[in-house]
Amino acid sequence: MTQTTTNAELDNLIEEITVDCNDEEDVLMGFESAFDEDASLPCPGTVVGEPVEVLSVNAADQRRGLTATCQRAGRSYEIALLDINIDADPATSRLIAAHRRWATA
Repeated sequence: MTQTTTNAELDNLIEEITVDCNDEEDVLMGFESAFDEDASLPCPGTVVGEPVEVLSVNAADQRRGLTATCQRAGRSYEIALLDINIDADPATSRLIAAHRRWATA
């Protein structure tokens, strides 16, 4: 992230995203909606040191959590969002940080 976001700011963003959620599936859908509305995609990223283009973020299922559709050398892959290092604008970076904080809490 280009600017530092405090844990309190991330907690507030998580609260905004999950305010009407009843279960983990709802939370994942809330994050997916937040990415649809506020993230600037596509953007560059890396997976195991290899460059990719992150095209979209989706709520796969509770086991896999959020996934990202990535493209490399003309092929598309679904990769767990937590497994990608993304070089994104501040708004997208905040969403990624909030999701990471929620998912690892």
